Amino acid sequence: MIKLANAPVSWGVDYADDAQNPEWERVMDEIASAGYDFTELGPYGYYPTDPARLRDEFGRRRLTPIAGFLFENLHEPSCEHAVLDMARKTAKLVGLIGGNRLVVIDHISEERMRWAGNRDKARPLAPQYYRYMIGLIGRIAEIAAQSGITPVIHQHAGCYIEYEDELEQLLSDVPAEQAGICIDTGHMAYAGIDPVSFYAKHHHRVRYFHFKDIDPSVHAQVIRDGVPFLEAVQRKVFSPIGKGLVDWHGLAKAMQAHGYDGAATIEQDIDPVVSPKPREDARVSLEFLRSIGF
Repeated sequence: MIKLANAPVSWGVDYADDAQNPEWERVMDEIASAGYDFTELGPYGYYPTDPARLRDEFGRRRLTPIAGFLFENLHEPSCEHAVLDMARKTAKLVGLIGGNRLVVIDHISEERMRWAGNRDKARPLAPQYYRYMIGLIGRIAEIAAQSGITPVIHQHAGCYIEYEDELEQLLSDVPAEQAGICIDTGHMAYAGIDPVSFYAKHHHRVRYFHFKDIDPSVHAQVIRDGVPFLEAVQRKVFSPIGKGLVDWHGLAKAMQAHGYDGAATIEQDIDPVVSPKPREDARVSLEFLRSIGF
């Protein structure tokens, strides 16, 4: 049994202060009405940050929060203070409302977004900045542990932890007892990583999932034409679950074989202007996963 959740990101909410964000009450209402019992926090500051009020808002909709995320410039030393401050605030709030995961994501960069999904052209992070990032992840892991939650590293298209060799190197440099993995099926597929094979290889470190799918025709076109990542999102490269190239049947078998019994948050990275029906997409994704045994 897997706890299937959805999150504000499926409504286009990546940043708390984005003027295009829909009202947070609407997002909570629509996650619940689409059939979900579980949810993620979204970017810190989008939902109310008072723990008592937030618990009440989730409770009235019969939603159980399971995780929050940190989407910051982990590779940039000048951002250290802001990153650690956001880690403390997010981890504390997640812990106080009953969640148990902190998803740690390096922020997208202009340089890497340009060649998202194209390993041959993407420049790696300079060694001194990579060493800094590894150390910072360790400090974030300590902050998460202080709030009683598990940090999980999330590979992401258009950032400096994108391709399989980069993720493998990071996993060898970050001790297993320090941080687990959040497999994002869509971002792995975008970068040419088979999420089923990766899970089978690293199942002992996987503590969480983001379920996401990729439109194969749009993906092939944006990779061929060198379309930057955010423009690819506007072109609807991410599709509802079951309508893309991820092998969901294979993943279900692998997760069953290795006894995964945690949570998975369904996400669909969108631009809210060009994708106006997030509730319907969220419902379709949930129904598909349930139809194949999740």
